[in-house]
Amino acid sequence: MFTQIQKQANMQGIAASAVATTKIPSAGTLYALYFRCLAADGVTSLTVAQIKAAIGNIIIRIDGEQIMEATATFFLALQKYYGDSIVAGNVNGVLPIYFAQPTFATFPERSLFAIGMKNIGAFTVDMNILSTAVLSSIQVFAEVTAESRNVGQHVRIYKHPQTFATTGDQEINSLPKSEITAAYKALHIETGSDTGGIDRVTVKVGGNAVFDQVDSVLNGVLLSRDMRTTQSGFYHVDFCRSRDLTGMIPMAGLQDWRQIITWNSAAAPSNYNIYSEQIWGLNVAASK
Repeated sequence: MFTQIQKQANMQGIAASAVATTKIPSAGTLYALYFRCLAADGVTSLTVAQIKAAIGNIIIRIDGEQIMEATATFFLALQKYYGDSIVAGNVNGVLPIYFAQPTFATFPERSLFAIGMKNIGAFTVDMNILSTAVLSSIQVFAEVTAESRNVGQHVRIYKHPQTFATTGDQEINSLPKSEITAAYKALHIETGSDTGGIDRVTVKVGGNAVFDQVDSVLNGVLLSRDMRTTQSGFYHVDFCRSRDLTGMIPMAGLQDWRQIITWNSAAAPSNYNIYSEQIWGLNVAASK
């Protein structure tokens, strides 16, 4: 299907240590947002490194409910994670956020997770501005179609702050599992201040290890086989490596949901984040 690229209002309130904002019109169906980061002349593109230095946390809300939270650094790493294998990684000057993820195998799947704007009152984007040493303006472009539909199923990205003051095994059982219409698509674990990184990861569902003591070398093979590219500073646990949705971990009825991370150097990770990609709005069978 043909998608249109439409210029939106620029981000407003760009200043160091401030929150810049914009509101996306509630019309059509939203496939992606592209943030064009420019210097004071309005022409020169910021480099990828300059974008990471200028923009911190980004939060997207629908009618006040948060559906995405991550740093600009993570969103750029996510683009490369999915895009490097097809030479579609970062481009200077542009920070993309995808809703209809281009990595799904078929257009119907990609289209399914675009954001229908029909029943949305307010769609807002907030950006923490870290520095304006180079950044002067941010233009906003929306990739949309004229389809008229409600929000429906969609991908969300959540940030889960963690801390671990030593090395070795860290067991985490705090990731949310209460939303019955949602499922986990992937986990992206930052390596924090641990220069040695992560040795291996285990994920348990209902007491069963569905991802069992997988070290970084084996995980790299699994990811590259399915057109994923490990990014520096992250360990990726991808449940949909088959490029379809059959591998996702549904939250409906989920009781035991644990991750065991083995940190492998003398430096503790200290404060770090786990980012989860989740699919919301799934159909759940009615209880009998």
